[in-house]
Amino acid sequence: MTTLPVNVDTTVLISAAGYTRLSRELDTLRADARRSLTERLREAREDGDLEDNPALGDLLEEQAQLEQRIALLEARVRSAEIVDPADDGRAGIGTVVRVRDLLAESTHEYELVGALESDVGSGRVSVEAPVGSALVGRLPGERLHVDTPRGLIELELMDVRPATDASLEREAA
Repeated sequence: MTTLPVNVDTTVLISAAGYTRLSRELDTLRADARRSLTERLREAREDGDLEDNPALGDLLEEQAQLEQRIALLEARVRSAEIVDPADDGRAGIGTVVRVRDLLAESTHEYELVGALESDVGSGRVSVEAPVGSALVGRLPGERLHVDTPRGLIELELMDVRPATDASLEREAA
């Protein structure tokens, strides 16, 4: 098994919603996942020979991975600094932006988030990514050129608003 370092000494910026997601996952792993795994381990040990028990070996590996994930999340929670969205209409962590791609003639909406909570497929773009970084501090109406891995794009920032917890409510359902 390869172990990942869990020492996180630097402060990591995160939105309030991202911190809530992280904390919920940690709580679920600590309680539900550990409890379930403990029960499955107990059952595997009751199956007899502990020396020749592949199911037990697999469960012990799963337990090691679970504990590693918990340690990583604990380190992230400790290093997290919650950033409140700017109240001056500027784009930043914790805001939802609507942009128009002037070259592709399309409109997109993104929630700007810290690096730990980035998930482009869910519309959460890190402020450390090219598009997110270019949008930080901008006001609606501004146009910008962004050098992305896919090439240069030209965006117009159409709207900036604070992110809501609606996405968290959907995830909890």
